[in-house]
Amino acid sequence: MSREKIRVPQKVYDELVALQREIHFTLDYNDTVKKAEDRGYLAAADWIRRNENVYKVGFSWGFEPEPEGPRGTLRDIPPRPEPTPQRTFRQRGPETLTKAKKEPGGIASKIRTWLSRYF
Repeated sequence: MSREKIRVPQKVYDELVALQREIHFTLDYNDTVKKAEDRGYLAAADWIRRNENVYKVGFSWGFEPEPEGPRGTLRDIPPRPEPTPQRTFRQRGPETLTKAKKEPGGIASKIRTWLSRYF
């Protein structure tokens, strides 16, 4: 997991920044919730109460506001691109497999046949 700032709603971010200026953040989230409610930062207090573990991570890594505007919808997803042609090995047909079985001789003749075919 990379060290990215925790994204929070814009109003919560504004209240967290104001709260940080007024008090020193503590990892005791109950104390922080109480101080936020006392100062009138109800959105931040509610968010901290609902997201205790995320608040503790954001306390260390920092917070940032979520980008404004509507979130992506299914219509915003681009269409799937055409698949690129893949390189494949030339496959021998079934007639070459049956021909190899019909050839008389042992493994040495099969090796000679294979060598003459490719070299």
